[in-house]
Amino acid sequence: MDTKFQKKHESDMTAKEKRELEREKLASMHGKEKIEYILSYYKFHIGVVILLILLAVGVTQWIDDFKDENYIYATVINAPKESKDIMKDFRKSIGDEEEHHKYVLDTDVFLTRQKPDQEPSLDYTAQMKLSTQVGSASLDLMICPKTVYDMYTGEDMLYNISDLMGEDFVEEHKDICTSDAIMVQDNEVLNQYNLLLGNEDMYLIVFQYSEHPEIDKEFVEFLMK
Repeated sequence: MDTKFQKKHESDMTAKEKRELEREKLASMHGKEKIEYILSYYKFHIGVVILLILLAVGVTQWIDDFKDENYIYATVINAPKESKDIMKDFRKSIGDEEEHHKYVLDTDVFLTRQKPDQEPSLDYTAQMKLSTQVGSASLDLMICPKTVYDMYTGEDMLYNISDLMGEDFVEEHKDICTSDAIMVQDNEVLNQYNLLLGNEDMYLIVFQYSEHPEIDKEFVEFLMK
């Protein structure tokens, strides 16, 4: 198909004439030929558009994630791998429907035996994980065996249970309350969610730096219902 532009060398055309020539070329093509030409000729432009779309989506997701806030981050040490997610039911029980409020349960920390004749303890990876979480003030509440509880009690790091829960709670549950922990190895709710392993003593502790102690208190009351 002859066009008024074919008499001129493409390098001599103005930008406007080149665009008009491309439109005429596209108009003369059909089906697969047109698609292949568009993908070949405009691949840079298409790539830029795709990149901008991905960038926009990424920035939008980043801004959305930035709004997230951990309302409670709890760790249960030595929890069975098939444990049920207790946080979904807890969140429902307090009526929190705000999508950016996060209720996290971590069940990936275990005590292991370094040698057959030794007592179970935290390996290096587990120690580093807990140290990082406590050091960054991201871990609010923990349910743990005595060996882990002993790492934090007496260090002025844990909430006094009477301060967190009130004197009436301590009086009602005095058989399971210490000054800074609650004994939960026989807790029916934790057993219902398959979060306890074995018959060892388990301590529920709450760190003083927790930004939402009212949620920690609600969680304890949820366990004691």
